[in-house]
Amino acid sequence: MAGSVLILLAATVIQRTIGFGRGVMFCRWLTPETLGQWEMAYSFLLLAAPLIVLGVPGSFGRYLEHFSQRGHLQTFLLRTAAWTAACCLVGVTVVLWFAPHVSQLLFGSPDRAELIRGIGFCLVAIIVHHSLTSLLTALRLFRVVTVVNFAQSTIFATVALALLCFNASVSSILMGYATGCVLASLGAILWVWPGLREIDRPIEPLPHFNFWPKLLRFAFFVWVSNLLAHLFALVDRYMIIHYSGMEASEALNQVGYYHSSRIVPLLLVSFADLLSGLVMPHLSHDWEAGRRQQVGARLNLTVKLTGLGMTAFGVAVLLFGPLLFDVVLQGKYSDGLVVLPWVLAGCVWYGIYSIAQNYLWCAEKAKLAAAPLAIGLGVNVLLNLLLLPVWGLFGAVVATGLSTLLCLATVLVISRRHGMQLDIGTALVALGPLALTAGVVPAAAIFATLLVAALGTDLVLNNAERTQLKSLAAEWINKWTPKTQRYTSPSGGA
Repeated sequence: MAGSVLILLAATVIQRTIGFGRGVMFCRWLTPETLGQWEMAYSFLLLAAPLIVLGVPGSFGRYLEHFSQRGHLQTFLLRTAAWTAACCLVGVTVVLWFAPHVSQLLFGSPDRAELIRGIGFCLVAIIVHHSLTSLLTALRLFRVVTVVNFAQSTIFATVALALLCFNASVSSILMGYATGCVLASLGAILWVWPGLREIDRPIEPLPHFNFWPKLLRFAFFVWVSNLLAHLFALVDRYMIIHYSGMEASEALNQVGYYHSSRIVPLLLVSFADLLSGLVMPHLSHDWEAGRRQQVGARLNLTVKLTGLGMTAFGVAVLLFGPLLFDVVLQGKYSDGLVVLPWVLAGCVWYGIYSIAQNYLWCAEKAKLAAAPLAIGLGVNVLLNLLLLPVWGLFGAVVATGLSTLLCLATVLVISRRHGMQLDIGTALVALGPLALTAGVVPAAAIFATLLVAALGTDLVLNNAERTQLKSLAAEWINKWTPKTQRYTSPSGGA
């Protein structure tokens, strides 16, 4: 798992560098209003894609191993593929049929129905891409997933930027995104198809009543969690459009400023989502093997390391924030710089939450996994109603940040009550991102304090965790050290 994480980290850095460059060019070439339109369209795509398929691909990481160990992998794949295709057809048809209403919901005006139709066709490509990457992740083909995601990001950037040179509109970006998903998905299918064809047929058929109830029960709560997660992630922008009291064009401008502040922080969320999907099959394997205490210990350590790493990244972003907004973005999005500290804190908290929720998925407490998101969503809406009319965009960002912290605290409390090993170090790491809202100097000081405590005391990392990390580091150093250096004695003899 550690090797896969390092590969993932290296590939993500390259991939997200491309994404960062793409985002910067979007900001430089588009007006704030057009950028706001893209933000609303992209948010809808991320919301609709998992909801249309009713959460079934989201169950791959948990149940593919379950059915594979029982000799029904082929049955699992065929039935879930048929389900996904049928749901995709129905869902996209509904979006196209009600295009004016969806336009009103997204952009505050029904006159962009033609753009909604383009979004509908883009949904098909996204659903196929997400389903394939979920399957490959569940099969623990992490290197293939990394290549597929890298290809999608690169093709998206290339095609979209080329089209923007001729037509600076959201339609050009949608075309680039769909093209990247289609081509990357074709490559994934070509790669994995020979192996899938060799899967053994089940010795005996699996009755549907022994298959669907267990899967759909879990998938339903995955669906609910996806709905709550995506609503939680975009409710502030919808409230800016519909409840800020601004005209539609001005509200889209504010969403555009918000988008500019999220270009870098969303790298953290993307990495956390990838890491969460990566560790889930490993945790599920240990859970099925009866090593449930080890699952809690591993996940607790992963939460701590993720929180520390993301907080460090946040400090670096605050340091170079003025350079990004004043020079790279040419001063067009100064309002984005104002809200950047709270956006960073919220993204770090959400990243930690994405990792921590895996314990409840492993424990098959899917119903409880939806509770933190439901609580956070409700608080987010209430805080937006209170703060948005008073502070505008800044109020929306603060509301989202505080509700994200509440969501993280709730999932940790529930997980602890169901057996996950937590300690004071987990709480300190979870509260650490709050320092980012105070500015770069206080944030750097508090992070340095946490790091010193992690390395020299049991306050953040306990002795067993530090020993485990030292052993892992020694193993990697030994692995990458040349043998001539590794086994040479002080006298020069081998």
